[in-house]
Amino acid sequence: MNDRLSRLAITQSPLFNDWPDEAIARLLANSDVLIVEARTLVHRAGDDAEHLLIVVSGSMSLSKDMPSGRSFSAAVQLPGDFHGLAPVISKEPYIHTVMCKEKTVLVRIAGEVLREIIAANGRLSFSLFSALEKRYLQALNLHASAAVNSIQTRIAALLKSIAERSVKGRASTDINLSQDEIATMLGTRRQVVNRALREMMAEGVIQVQYGRIAIVDSAKLDSMALESV
Repeated sequence: MNDRLSRLAITQSPLFNDWPDEAIARLLANSDVLIVEARTLVHRAGDDAEHLLIVVSGSMSLSKDMPSGRSFSAAVQLPGDFHGLAPVISKEPYIHTVMCKEKTVLVRIAGEVLREIIAANGRLSFSLFSALEKRYLQALNLHASAAVNSIQTRIAALLKSIAERSVKGRASTDINLSQDEIATMLGTRRQVVNRALREMMAEGVIQVQYGRIAIVDSAKLDSMALESV
């Protein structure tokens, strides 16, 4: 079962598009499956980046302690997302502290082996850089959206994106995301998010529970998100 999960996670990841069978086989031989319980720390910012992680199911919350002493929620990673690629390749420490928000299944690939494979065949790094570029463009679009879209549109687009990416790893359309996390991910205040969520609830689009949002009307959510850049 674990071998099957590793194979699916690695072969379906955009990181390894067009990688030859022998390279994939070596990744599989140097990977394992971790089942992590909810609220379990995966690693802290500053820890040595020894593994590349791929989320199979569940979700992980990324945060970073700021000089002010506050913790900044940087992102939520969902099934299909990868974590730790840049630190692993550069042999730098992990940037974020990572905690599983719920029971989560991860495929863990040895960073040393990944570096050896790329060093032997530099062309295999093209798909890695392509995946990083896509993530960078997503971050740029998020910042652009903050300048031109309403907070309701931005929240709808965020929820729609998370729902689409997590549907394969979940049995429902509930999103395990708090209002504080939404606020920090969108660069706004919790009070602003709370007001927009209450308006979306009044329109029958979502239901807000403690630390979780249930999508009630996907069509309405899609309509709200259409204006997003």
